[in-house]
Amino acid sequence: MSLALQLRSWQFREWLYRAAWGFARWAVVVLIGLTAACTIDWLVDRVRDTPLALRIALTAAQLALYVSLAYLLLVRLHVPPIDALAVRAEHAIPAFGHRLVTALQLNRAGARTEGMSKELIREVTREAEEMAAHHRLSSLAESFRLWRAFALLLPVGLLVGAFAAYRTDLVTALVMRQCLLNVDIPRSIKLTNATPELWPAGDEVELRFDVTGPVSDDTTGTVTVSPDGQPSESFELSLIKRTDDGTAIFGTTLPPSSVRFTFRARVGEGRMRQPGTVSFEPRPTVKEIQAWVLLPAFVDPTGKNRYERFQPQGEVVALAESSVRIEIATTKPVTSAKLVLLARDAEGKENEVRRVDMKIDEQGDKAGALFDLPPRANGYRVEVKDKNQFANTNPPRRGITIMADDPPRVNLLTEVLKNPDPAVDPGPLDDYEVTGMPLGIGGQVQVGYAARSPLGLSRAQIVYRVNDGPWSQLPLKKTDADESKLGKFIPELGLFTKSGDAGHVEFYQIPSDHPDSEPSGLEAGGRFNFQTAALVKTGDDGKQSKLEIGDRVEYYVEVFDRNPAPGRQPGRSESRIKTVVTQSQLQAWLSERDQSRDRLKQLEERQRGVFMKKKPQ
Repeated sequence: MSLALQLRSWQFREWLYRAAWGFARWAVVVLIGLTAACTIDWLVDRVRDTPLALRIALTAAQLALYVSLAYLLLVRLHVPPIDALAVRAEHAIPAFGHRLVTALQLNRAGARTEGMSKELIREVTREAEEMAAHHRLSSLAESFRLWRAFALLLPVGLLVGAFAAYRTDLVTALVMRQCLLNVDIPRSIKLTNATPELWPAGDEVELRFDVTGPVSDDTTGTVTVSPDGQPSESFELSLIKRTDDGTAIFGTTLPPSSVRFTFRARVGEGRMRQPGTVSFEPRPTVKEIQAWVLLPAFVDPTGKNRYERFQPQGEVVALAESSVRIEIATTKPVTSAKLVLLARDAEGKENEVRRVDMKIDEQGDKAGALFDLPPRANGYRVEVKDKNQFANTNPPRRGITIMADDPPRVNLLTEVLKNPDPAVDPGPLDDYEVTGMPLGIGGQVQVGYAARSPLGLSRAQIVYRVNDGPWSQLPLKKTDADESKLGKFIPELGLFTKSGDAGHVEFYQIPSDHPDSEPSGLEAGGRFNFQTAALVKTGDDGKQSKLEIGDRVEYYVEVFDRNPAPGRQPGRSESRIKTVVTQSQLQAWLSERDQSRDRLKQLEERQRGVFMKKKPQ
């Protein structure tokens, strides 16, 4: 190998060793710088998202550092020139003397060799080449730089490489983030927000988070809550339960609030990637309840109408077998409205017996429902929900009272001998009263009665007996009268104005003054002239005979309501007993009654005169 070639080979090896040493130092700086930047990113990201400005600054600083060092350590290697290498060779191999440097200088193009023997130059060059042929000049290169490079780069590279192999996903993500790529840093604990964004105003808020990764039962976390316009506050998170798939549910309960807030949670090294938000919306409330009772269909004598009765404040008082109509108004539109019907069981305990869906109007803030009363109903409550499925708290409750299923109320009228026409017999009713009048033999008994039932009245009958004999029934016929011809019906007399002295009205259903809102026939009455001439009595020997002086006729009136259910009990009046007397005894009773009445009138006039005397002046 020629001398020049050996020197160039030596020079290349010098460049190679210096490049390796420069690269090792540059690579170590890159690894350390990248590790430092990734560590900063990782630490900041544990608490919050690393700001983009910080990421850009870290990346820019690294690029500036790496480029500068690359220029200093890889470009400017300071490789010695050939002449310097020749000098080093002469020092390393004394046998060269000065032949190596001399040969190089005299054989270089443009060398000043005037006056010098060319033969001598060739001889010096030959001797230098022969001596160089016996040595490997490249072995004189500074190889220690290569070993230094390995000694510096190997431990750092092994350490970084081992960690990269152990957490490839983490290292990959961190490096990609140094390239300003939007990649999340993987954590051993992953935390996901499971809290609904909308909550009812004024309610406690339950923050919930799904946590995966190595967390023990006593692991705790922290959530920082930042209400709008208020200082932040931190709360401790604790384990609530674990799901079947191993997910740990962490959470905490915040005090009631109605102010929107954001929050960030952290458990171990896991945290929320984005802040959570909780907003509030008021729950719906029922601001008005109105109720109407629909009377049973049989209450209307025509069977066509279901009469309604308004129930103040929604408190229902109804007859059995009635229906109820409820209308409500809410403070906001709702998507669900239900009536929860309540009833007491045999032990008196209140239970829910039925739920009735209410029909909601187009605006959503009004609803209504119609339902039949369940047995033993004693109340109802109204439950509503809005589009967020927020239900009203403390649903309003109203009572239901089912009226006692009493038979009709029946009363016997005062017996009077009065023409119902006031033009014929003027004056108060007491002037004509003959209650207690005995029964003249072969005469008639004045049976006047008045009855009322909220279920309406359907029919009536007189029940009578002679002495202690068996009871008999005398059905009363329904009276259909034209008041324009007979005049107004007078309930206290049981007759029409134009019925006359011997008027006869068996069973008259009094029409309603307001037929659109009140059914007819809730009240009824009449006056029946009960003829006794045909009555017979049964003696002790079983033989029947006509009534005699001293016999007694006992009677009362029964009235039935309109409820078609079998076995209905009628309403019953008090009973009266009439003793059979002679006509003269009857006249004597009437005379005594008139005399007593006259004496009473005279006494009243005298008393009036005493109290009306003028005082002396």
